[in-house]
Parts: sequence; C-alpha cells; structure tokens
Amino acid sequence: MIKKYILIIFASFLFACTTLSQSNSIDSSINTADRHIWIPPDENDLEQRRILQSGFDEIEHDIEVLFMKSEILDSDEIDMRAGIKEIFPNIESMDAAISGMIDQEKTHVAELGQRLDSVRLNSKAVQSEVAKLSKSITPDPVFSSKDYFDAFLHFKKGHYLKSKQLFKKTLISNPPYLVTDNILFGLAMSQYRLGNISKVSNPLSRLISEYPNSEKWYMSHLVLALSLYKQREKSQALHILQNGLKKPPPHFIRSMFMNLSQLIQK
Repeated sequence: MIKKYILIIFASFLFACTTLSQSNSIDSSINTADRHIWIPPDENDLEQRRILQSGFDEIEHDIEVLFMKSEILDSDEIDMRAGIKEIFPNIESMDAAISGMIDQEKTHVAELGQRLDSVRLNSKAVQSEVAKLSKSITPDPVFSSKDYFDAFLHFKKGHYLKSKQLFKKTLISNPPYLVTDNILFGLAMSQYRLGNISKVSNPLSRLISEYPNSEKWYMSHLVLALSLYKQREKSQALHILQNGLKKPPPHFIRSMFMNLSQLIQK
C-alpha cells in the first residue's frame, strides 16, 4: 500500500515538471485550442509566395548571367594578355626606332640652329649695307592727286607759273599712265601762256609719240604748230598739221586744223 502511494506521488511529480516546462515554452497568447490546428494557405498567400519565388528565380538567373559573363571576360583577358606579350617586343622595337628618329631630329635641329646663327650674322651685314645705301639714295617722289588737281585749278585761275611748277612736280612723281597725257599737255600750255615758246615742244612731242589714242593728241598738234609758227618755223608748223590730219580727226577738230593752216600760209 505504501509503495502504491509512493508511485502515485512520483508520477504526479513527473507530470507537474513536464507541464511546467511546456507552459514555459509555449506562447501564452496562442489559444490552446488552436495549438495543434494546421490552416492551409489561401489563394492570396500562394500568389505572394509565387511572386517572391519569381523574384528569387530572376535574381538567380541574373547571377548566373553575370557569372558567365565574368567567365567570358576572364577568357578575353587571357587572350588579351597573350596578345600583349606578343606586342611588347614590337613596342620595344618601335621605341628604339622612335628614339633613333628623335636623336636624328635633335641633330637636325642643332644644324638648323647653326645655319640660323649664320643667317643672322649675314642679316646684320645686309642691314648695315642697307642703312648705308638708304643714306645715299633719295627715294622717288610719290604722285599726289592733290598737286595734280591744284595744277589745273591754278591754270584755270591764270596762275600759270604756279600751274607750271605743279605740272612739273607731278610729272616727275611717277604719275599713273592714264593722267600723264593731261599733265604733259597742261605743262605745255602753262609754258605757252608764260611765253616760254621754246619749252612747249618737248612735252607735246612726248604726248604725240607715247599717247596716240589720247584725246589731247590732236590738240597737241595744234598747239605745237602754233608754237612753231611763233618761232617763225612755218614749214615745220604746216608739217605738224599735215601729220595730225593723217589720222582722220573729228569734224570740229578738222576745221580747226584747216583754219590754222590757212592762217599760217597767209
């Protein structure tokens, strides 16, 4: 009987310990009635799981792609390094060739420097000679359009001495070809008006010789014939007029030739 009570007490003690440990390990908030109940997931839960799994699958696929690319890159790198090993000797050869070219260029530059120094020395000598010549050479006068127009203006005003001086000045100042005949004729007329009859012939003879197409060509014959007549050279004056008529002049100029010829012959 006593043994039976002892067994009952011992069994009670074991049951109490087991119950206490279970009570400590189980969340008290869980309903004890639901502890051993399994609730299957609904359609929404399954859809969320499928979405998550698709994300995981995509990440896994991307990882595999990156891995394969890295493998390809590794093989490309191996090929590239092998190519670099072949290129290095070529680079060294090119470097040696370029170094040789640089040395040649340095030598060429040095030679050019020596030549430049020689040229500079010669240039100084030339500049010295030019300076000496500049002191001894008088520059040619430069044509002035103002003097040209002033000469005609003074002639128009009857200032024949001033017009003569300006016409002579412009004549020796390298005037343009197109105005030289006007200058020659103006100079001759200024001399004629001043009474310097003997000095009329030179500018007019030059105009007749060098400017056959000038509008002053016929007038030069008339003035030259007048100056010769005043120097009592009638035959020479008539000869000049005859030469002027060999190239048929305009009608009004021809009448002037004929009138002057008649006056000289009287």
